[in-house]
Amino acid sequence: MKTQKLLISASVALGSLLCMTTTAKAANFTTNYTPNNPDPKADIWLQSITQNGQTFGNFSLVESAILRSSQVRLGPASTDRGDNASSPYAPNETPTNQQIAAFLGNRNLNNIIDTEDDDSFNLDIFFDRNIRADNTGLDNLFFWERGKNSDLRIQALDGAGNLIGNALTLFRANQGNGGYSIDTTEIGGSQAVGTWGVTLGQLGVTELKGLKLTSNASFSGPDFKVVARTTPEPGVILGLGTVATLAFFSRRGKKAALNSAN
Repeated sequence: MKTQKLLISASVALGSLLCMTTTAKAANFTTNYTPNNPDPKADIWLQSITQNGQTFGNFSLVESAILRSSQVRLGPASTDRGDNASSPYAPNETPTNQQIAAFLGNRNLNNIIDTEDDDSFNLDIFFDRNIRADNTGLDNLFFWERGKNSDLRIQALDGAGNLIGNALTLFRANQGNGGYSIDTTEIGGSQAVGTWGVTLGQLGVTELKGLKLTSNASFSGPDFKVVARTTPEPGVILGLGTVATLAFFSRRGKKAALNSAN
């Protein structure tokens, strides 16, 4: 009976842990990529991120996208790449939803969404799995922005595409340093890349499936890439907690039996 109660308590505690959020501003992160000294016009592959002394490469990528609305001058939310970089499709000023998702949904940091300075858009993106809060102290969402000169507004979406939590504006003044530059087809020279890191707590949620991304003329045309940090399914965490608890009692039982024998 004691064992059963302890197992239940452990599961409840671990389940509560998954719902914890933080409102503290996250520290900057380091982008780890290959090659080490990339050509701004060529492929730059995201390998991992280092933050708070932890390095991880478990990312959820964009799986689908829906361009809800846009005001067009030259081409809002167009797909773009380094002049000599590979990409799933050719760059397109008026891309399909599938093309937008394909350019965001890979690890090539030289595949981005480009926005003209005076244009605006309303874009929904969805990751390949649900993203959940945890207690690691790490950001959940990671953005890169070519030029370090634009803003972007984001809000969480559930699996049905409903808005949840609160909107958050990512300001250019708060960008970190990506550590590399890119030169894409829509510009005439290389530009440094900035970064934003966001926790689910900053969005007022403990879980999301996607994001609504919006820009208006005052945001100066964000040119961006985004990934999410993969978090374990709740059942996996609870299962690991149960296994650990059972292992503890197993060791305890063996020790008691050994003492009795002696």
